[in-house]
Amino acid sequence: MPIYFSAFSHRFLGQLKKLDRRQKELVFKRIEKILRNPEMGKPLHAPLANYLSERFESHRIIFKIRGSTVEFAWLDKRKRVYE
Repeated sequence: MPIYFSAFSHRFLGQLKKLDRRQKELVFKRIEKILRNPEMGKPLHAPLANYLSERFESHRIIFKIRGSTVEFAWLDKRKRVYE
């Protein structure tokens, strides 16, 4: 099983800061799950065709796989994340 590294965009980190403690814990659990098997994410359609999505509560984590690195691009509520 390949080992994946993580990278976080400034946008992702900024949005993470806005969450409450319980939601942050959920995000960290999802990140661990994604790093174990990044292909499990839901593939997105154009114009986000190279990205995958993982859901928690009403939020989405949007990420991309580049070689052995998972780049976490952004996270937000579902109704705003795809805008």
